[in-house]
Amino acid sequence: MFRLDSRGAFLTTVALGLVAPLAAMAIVALALGAQGLIAALQVAASVSFRGPVRQDDAAGTPSPIFSVHIATHEEPPALVSRTVRSLAGQVGAPQFEVIVLDNNTADPTLWQPVSDLCDRLGPQFCFFHEDGVKGAKAGALNIALSRTDRAATHIVIVDADYEVSPDFLAIAAAEIARRDDDFFQFPQAYRNDGAQVAGISLELADYFHRHAPQADGADAMLLTGTLSVIRRSALEAAGQWSGDTITEDAELGLRLRRLGFRGRFVDRVAGRGLLPLDVAGLAQQRYRWAAGNVGTILTGFSGLSLSAALHVAAQLTAWTNFALPMAGGLIGGGLALAAGLDPHAAADLTSLSGFGLLLVGLSVCLPLFISVMRSGRAEFPALLVALSSRLVLVLPSAMGTVDALLGCSGSFRRTSKDVGSGGASLGPLMPALALAGLLLLLVPGLPLLAGLGALLLVLPFPFALGTRRRLSAYRASLQLA
Repeated sequence: MFRLDSRGAFLTTVALGLVAPLAAMAIVALALGAQGLIAALQVAASVSFRGPVRQDDAAGTPSPIFSVHIATHEEPPALVSRTVRSLAGQVGAPQFEVIVLDNNTADPTLWQPVSDLCDRLGPQFCFFHEDGVKGAKAGALNIALSRTDRAATHIVIVDADYEVSPDFLAIAAAEIARRDDDFFQFPQAYRNDGAQVAGISLELADYFHRHAPQADGADAMLLTGTLSVIRRSALEAAGQWSGDTITEDAELGLRLRRLGFRGRFVDRVAGRGLLPLDVAGLAQQRYRWAAGNVGTILTGFSGLSLSAALHVAAQLTAWTNFALPMAGGLIGGGLALAAGLDPHAAADLTSLSGFGLLLVGLSVCLPLFISVMRSGRAEFPALLVALSSRLVLVLPSAMGTVDALLGCSGSFRRTSKDVGSGGASLGPLMPALALAGLLLLLVPGLPLLAGLGALLLVLPFPFALGTRRRLSAYRASLQLA
């Protein structure tokens, strides 16, 4: 049965490109305009970046009392136990508790060892297992909030795979004493991220190297999930976590901003988690980020200043792109050219689509390239891997973008962190697009721009093979650790 989701929209554009190139051209032109707006938004956010705008004196602020919340679902017990032990080993921390909330895990052998560990660590560590939880991670975090000690002043979110540094909570307390904002966000980072996966880690870190400092300088930083610290009263005033989104962190950050709460970015690595373990996990994560953040954008920016709205929108569109309708237009127009159907209109359609794909490629790769080259954060080989990884993730980002706009992005799906479960499958879409790109290059009379667009359809597949090999080596390194 035909469904109007990203796949259905793509196939519709292909069909229109074959039988009605002018109609397909209107769709591609709309996508091209949207991509141009995103590129302009990112440039505007970069140009308007002015650096930190305030340094409030928070002297005399009472010492915080932290409640650390860890939501788990079907996680390997050794992984969660490692996270819990890292919290048990905190040095110089203020008063804190840890609540592990396991939701909807049917197999007790996955959660019982974590429960036993919390029992051994004492009353400071509380474990709860709940069935029938609605709202995925957000629902679990709301339950944890309802069971938080009444004296707790701040909620700290730590993902189940994150091993925090021994001074994490001491650093968080010092940040509150330095500038008592309503929430702040530490960067995400990854264990064992050297060697072959350094480029993949670099690509994922681009948000925290580029977008987060810009947003912080404009007083517009959002939340990104793990290693978030939120004033309890602000979280409760905002209505707690929402289970109606697949990016509950960014959505909460925007709600807090609308209500006038202040937040910031703390550019200091205080914990490390696991990279997605295979290409499918990497793609699923990127799809969720793109789709969830587009859905958050659609809720609007009421209550924000123009500058804050600009930087919030720039953060939320960090993974947005409109490559899918352009790819559909290119393939459909190429089929029309090959069949000799309305060759002039078909040639124009393929040229416009090819130009659009080039714009997407430049929009997603050029800022990363410039940022890394300016900062010197990585060696050139790692940068090349980061760029190839970003091209691999154009397709899931594009699908997430279109699905969110069509209202069919689905429910929250966790990224597996079970080292033994990583797979080799790349799915059918990427190789199918690569094959289509190769066939397009054989079409007589294909315009130059269309040929360049066809190359961009081909490249993600061999790059994905390299990414698969690197993540396989990464899984092996984790098993040996």
